[in-house]
Order: sequence, then C-alpha cells, then structure tokens
Amino acid sequence: MEQITLKQMLLEDFSQERVALVEDMHPADVAEILIEVPLENQIRFIDTLPNDLAAMILQEMELNNEAEILSHLAPEKTAKILNQMYTDEAADLLAELPETEAWALIALMGDKGKKVKKLLAYESDTSGGLMATEFIAVYENQTLEQVLVLLREKAPSTESAYYIYVVSQEQRLVGVVSLRTLVTKPLETVVGDVMEQDVISAPVDLDQEEVARLFDKYGFLVLPVVDQAQRLLGVITVDDVLGVAEEEVTEDIHKAASILPMKEAYIDASIWTLFGKRIIWLLGLILVNLVSSGVIAAYEDILSSVIALTFFIPLLIDTGGNTGSQSATMVVRALVTGDVKMADWGKVLIKELLVGIFLGLVLGFAGVFLGTARGGTEVGLVVGLTMVAIVIFSNIIGMALPFILTKMRLDPAVASSPLITSICDATGLLIYFAIATRVFKF
Repeated sequence: MEQITLKQMLLEDFSQERVALVEDMHPADVAEILIEVPLENQIRFIDTLPNDLAAMILQEMELNNEAEILSHLAPEKTAKILNQMYTDEAADLLAELPETEAWALIALMGDKGKKVKKLLAYESDTSGGLMATEFIAVYENQTLEQVLVLLREKAPSTESAYYIYVVSQEQRLVGVVSLRTLVTKPLETVVGDVMEQDVISAPVDLDQEEVARLFDKYGFLVLPVVDQAQRLLGVITVDDVLGVAEEEVTEDIHKAASILPMKEAYIDASIWTLFGKRIIWLLGLILVNLVSSGVIAAYEDILSSVIALTFFIPLLIDTGGNTGSQSATMVVRALVTGDVKMADWGKVLIKELLVGIFLGLVLGFAGVFLGTARGGTEVGLVVGLTMVAIVIFSNIIGMALPFILTKMRLDPAVASSPLITSICDATGLLIYFAIATRVFKF
C-alpha cells in the first residue's frame, strides 16, 4: 500500500508528504518504485530528500540509474550525498560519471573524497576495487571496555561492525575480535589476550572471483584487505560479493554463448553495442567453419557415389558438438568453482575417456541401426564406427580445452558451445570420411 501511495505522490509531486512517507519505508522498496516514474520526477524527489536518506535509496539502485540522477543535481548536493555513502559505493558511482565531473565532485567531498580517490586507483575487478575504508581497528593493549566505547561511537556509520580488527602501531593486521567476545568477556580484559591471531585476509590485488571463493569457503560476512606489508587497507562485505557473483555468472553465460561480456544491462545497451559484442565471435567462427566446408569439398567423390552418406552428416556433427559442449560445460564449471584443480587434469581425462567410451558405444549402436535402415549394411557400419569415434574424441576435446585455456591464463568459459561445436564439426567430418573411404575402398 505504501508503495502505491508513494508512486502516486511521485507522479503528482507532493514533496513534503512523500518525504515523510519514505522515512518509514525500506530504501530498497523506495528505489524499486523510483525507477518506475519519469526521470525528472526521480531527480526532484532525490533533490528534496535529506542527504543521508537520499544516499541510502540511491545505493539500492543500479549504478547507471544512480549516475543519471546525480548528474542532473547541483554538484554541491551530489557531493553531500556521496559523503553519506560508503566509500566503495561512492567510488563505484563516481567511476560511472565523466572523468572531469568525477574529479570535480571528489574535490567537493573533502577528506572523504581523498579516500574515494585512492579506491579509484585500484582495478574494479580486484579486492582493492571492492573494498570500503569504513572499518574499526584497535590496538592490542586496549581493554574491551575501551573498544566498546569506540564501537558505540563508530558503529552507526560503519558498514563492517561485525568484527573488530587489531593492528600494530605500523597498522599491520595482527588479529581480530568478534562482537561475541566483546560482550562475553570481562571489560578489563586486554584485546591481545582474547583476539584471534590467524586472520584470513585478501591481498589488495586479488581477483574478485578469488575473493568470492574465500567468502564461500569460510562463510565470511566481512573480509579484510591488506597490502604487501600486511597493513590493513579496507574491508569487503558479503553484499559486495553477492554482486560479484552475479556479475561473474553473467559474464560466463555471455562467454558460453560466444558473446563478449557487457558492463551495462541488456535493456540499457544500444543496438550497436549488442551488435559489436556478437559479431566478432561470429566472424571468427565462420573462419573455423570454413574448414568443415573444405573437408566436404575434398570428399565430393565419395559423397556423389554413396549419396546415403550425406544424410548422416548433420546427425554426426551435431552429436559431436553436443557431446563436446556437455563435457566442456561440466569441466568449466568444476574449474570455476574450485571443485577441480589444474593438477587434477589426469583424473578428469581418464574419467571423461571412460564416459566417452560408454556414450560412444550406446550412440554407435543407434548409428548402426539408423545407417543400415537408410543406406544398407556398409553405411550402417560407417555411421556406427564414426559415431563411436566422434563421441570419444569430442568428449576429450571438451574436457581438454578448458584446462588448456586455464593454463594459458585465459578464461575457461571461452571454451563455449559454439567454439566446441565448430571444432568438433571439422574433426568429425574428417573422421567420418576417413572411415567411409576405408569401408568403401575409395
């Protein structure tokens, strides 16, 4: 009911009433309604809100929507809103704006702008690009009572008050204290006596996929980020990693379909962007498929003599492509999730070889039956033997390519269905005609 009322107010521009209404609503609900009204209404609405409330609502929106709204506000208003955001959120947002506009806003943000500027220096897909600088750090010689006093002062404005980090005088990360320890131990206890010393942290240049794996492996809510000297630089929270996981899955899906990954959402992408992301791979795959047409042309004589062989070309190459795609998909996923390591390639090879043999035998018998029914015994023999060979070969290729790409420091998701299919098409045809020439003695 509140959402319906808010939407009506946003459309009718009841300024004071809508401000009072959103104070009692969750920022995510407000953001969801906000994107449904015209941009000019969105801008006026955010402009009338207190800076802290505007920041909370904007942080629930997509970056491109945030940037579009803020770019229409007065720079002073925008800077004040950015100052109410967590540093990582502000950095992500500023990265969406034109460079000159971003630097002007950073200058208006004062001390917080200096912190955000440092974050912008890190690659966006690394732990440094994900981290926020809002965290609570204490020293080993402080008492828990002193820490609690500090926590009461800072926690309302700190995103990561789940853990209290312990640092040395040189700001090196030496331990961590949980909130549970703070409230259960005597107040006079010294931090150094109760802190956990084996702190798992992320180097500042760690890839975001590896960061997500650390969160998944250890069930973290927050992960500290350190430099080479183990100095505490910032923290990454679990909500940041959820965004990373969605981004990485989307990227892998695009690569699996031979589409260059896109930063923007599909609905916001222009026709030329969608064209550019797809045409490069399609042109490349055409070149690969030219090999297939060349193979068919080279065996034109046997095809003209045994017309029935032509009937089974689509069946055989599609089966090979499908088999290779299945194998590649399973191995890529296992590599991405860490279920399989590079050192496991031998085990995976044996497993997929055996699976390929069993699949090939079953499909080979089906090929013999179909080939005999359409072209006679000899055609049935050629189709059956080819089916066995193609399935085994395609299964091994589908398994091996992700390992090869990973070894070359390329994304294994590039071993996509179109690429695997194109490779298996050409090799499948070579196998088919090699067997056919032996059987029919060409």
